[in-house]
Amino acid sequence: MAVLDTSDRRSRRLTGRMVFLMFVAFFGVIFTVNALMLTLALDTMPGLTTASSYQASQRFNRDLAAARERDARGWAVEARADRDPAGFAAVTVSLRDPAGGPVEGVSLAARLEHPARRALDRPLDMTRTGTGLYAGTAADVTSGAHDLVVEVSRDGAVLFRSRNRIMLP
Repeated sequence: MAVLDTSDRRSRRLTGRMVFLMFVAFFGVIFTVNALMLTLALDTMPGLTTASSYQASQRFNRDLAAARERDARGWAVEARADRDPAGFAAVTVSLRDPAGGPVEGVSLAARLEHPARRALDRPLDMTRTGTGLYAGTAADVTSGAHDLVVEVSRDGAVLFRSRNRIMLP
């Protein structure tokens, strides 16, 4: 039976300095990853959806009553969003009364709101293209999800407001 001689191999001893360096390296990796994740999270979703949640809560009942009035009108608003050949976001809106006729004597405003970054919101330049038909475009709109907000008003009073999630190519 052969006996191995281990006296030639140098053994590594665990020293206080080595433990300290492993400790620093371990927590250095943890802090670096946490800082990276925090930075990415704040850059992509700042967390602010309303300027003042208190003021929004105070308007809730008024907004609810206005929504009931809009529903009572029975208007049908159909909106379509796509990209035109020039790369602009193109939106068309059709506005009809309960009998199917066009709604006249109103002005229409629309905007594309990015769900996470307000800096990417874009207003649409809406123009009347026919009876009850409106069209508009916006430049520099990113691909992906957006909220299409359509507001119909007459004499400064908002008569109809809708918010729909759309996907732009």
